[in-house]
Amino acid sequence: MRTRQGAIVVSGYPGPMSNRRTFGQAVREARLAKGMSMGQLATAVERSTSSVRRWERDQGVPTETVVQELIVVLNLDEAETVALAAAPPPVVAAVPQSGEPSDATRATSASLTNTAPTTAQPSGETGGWLSSLRDPEKPWLGYLRATLTVIVLLVLAWVLVWALKGFLDAFGDVWESLWVDTP
Repeated sequence: MRTRQGAIVVSGYPGPMSNRRTFGQAVREARLAKGMSMGQLATAVERSTSSVRRWERDQGVPTETVVQELIVVLNLDEAETVALAAAPPPVVAAVPQSGEPSDATRATSASLTNTAPTTAQPSGETGGWLSSLRDPEKPWLGYLRATLTVIVLLVLAWVLVWALKGFLDAFGDVWESLWVDTP
């Protein structure tokens, strides 16, 4: 089933165009019937506007105490509202652009092949030579990167030891000069 926002409802849960009513739809309809804005409802139940937006989009359900506050503020039917809040929210997946595999397709194919899902790399030479070291088509580049990293770390460690030796030599000279008797 396709929805107005270009999404597909999966797992048989109701979507925005379904006959089954969701918790978010019940809250939205009651809020609009009372002439309240999302901000006014959020203030009435002492929550943020983004929380109310998530509830109305069925992206989450408030705690039982907040559900009870919503029932009072919006004059909702208690039994229906509690049942809707306990029901699982609809699962909506975005429709991929033409020719582009969806995240679900990538994840499914990756789980079948026991590999991590990959994302499409943008074409073009915008990244330069450094981004070419991250090319998934050439795994040997990963080993080259690791080798270069180890070499750089060894050089830095050598410089640090050299600097520390120079500091300790200078400190030793100062320390010895403190204990030398002057004639």
